[in-house]
Amino acid sequence: MQQDIQVILNSRHAPIAFEWQGRMQRVREVQECWRLIGAWWDGDGERTFFRVLTEHGGIYELYFDHVDSAWRLSAIRD
Repeated sequence: MQQDIQVILNSRHAPIAFEWQGRMQRVREVQECWRLIGAWWDGDGERTFFRVLTEHGGIYELYFDHVDSAWRLSAIRD
């Protein structure tokens, strides 16, 4: 799953909310943050991932793709 999403960030550049399927999901907690650097020869670049817990108890993995400056939803871990 890789869907484009809109993300609202705090002053430390961490997600505080994101819009998915027309609904705003507010982030209660960032559980984990990590970076991956893919194979540049395959067109992959740096991505910053966030595993977040929403106010409704859902766990989502979001990432920022530094190559095309886009936010994406990569997984739902309810």
